[in-house]
Amino acid sequence: MDEPDLTDAKVYEVSDKPTLGGGRWYVLPDDTTFFRPFDGDVRAALVTASTLRSMLTWREVAS
Repeated sequence: MDEPDLTDAKVYEVSDKPTLGGGRWYVLPDDTTFFRPFDGDVRAALVTASTLRSMLTWREVAS
């Protein structure tokens, strides 16, 4: 799979302990979500865009 263009993505990480989350989640303008583990490649995320935006588990961070 080619790596998606994450230029305009909103970036989220686990809010209380970012290193425990193991990476960052990316939400593209069309609400497609991707996950990049700190030690790996980007892959489709299982967490939806609405979940990342609405639950306190994640917080938006600067990319």
